[in-house]
Amino acid sequence: MSANEKINQDSINKALWSACDTFRGTISADTYKDFILTMLFLKYISDVWQDHYDGYKAE
Repeated sequence: MSANEKINQDSINKALWSACDTFRGTISADTYKDFILTMLFLKYISDVWQDHYDGYKAE
């Protein structure tokens, strides 16, 4: 991918699935679950922070 190409949602999804496939089978299900739940929590916090930031910026 060149520096001028925009990243789209599909390429992000493919990269994330690839990363998940890398972990699947190499670590135990409990550890995998902990990684996934942690990533989902961080995504949630990031989204909430972005919503608040956008709201404050609009004011």
